Amino acid sequence: MKTITNNDIYIWDPLVRLCHWGLVAAFVINYFIVEPGRLIHEIAGYCALALIVVRIFWGFKASASSFASFKTVKLTRQSFKTHITQLNANQLPTAHGHNPFGWLMVFAVITLIAGLGVTGFLMEEIDAFFGNSQLEWTHSLMADALYGCALVHIAAVFWTQHKGRIQLLRPMLTGKRKR
Repeated sequence: MKTITNNDIYIWDPLVRLCHWGLVAAFVINYFIVEPGRLIHEIAGYCALALIVVRIFWGFKASASSFASFKTVKLTRQSFKTHITQLNANQLPTAHGHNPFGWLMVFAVITLIAGLGVTGFLMEEIDAFFGNSQLEWTHSLMADALYGCALVHIAAVFWTQHKGRIQLLRPMLTGKRKR
């Protein structure tokens, strides 16, 4: 954790923010704008997959004091109870990154984008799988699941920010949170 000023705490580094917003852009392009199978769809999908690889690498490389580090993941029963207790008390700590539910969402998104990348690659680049309806269905199902995750994520961010009296959106834009 790196302190910026007396009033700000450094939460998310530029690489984490780039990966996050890059994934948002790739998802919006592929889910809402471009038709599947188009070159732009493939490029956006491969960019999303590359961002996931970068984020995984950074999660293992970042120091344990960084909120981006996978070393900070705590998915124990106690960590969930603590988070819920703090949330119910309207008092989440300002000097933290993802809560346990947030980490679950991170891993769900990583898994879904990896799955979308693999199924998309198989459909477009491996002749034996071209036109495979089961693979297309799986790809479509994962895309819809990712959309569902995005909706849950957005709702959870705003609800947690309000209920926990903590800035969540600002750190993903600027990297900093007010104490």
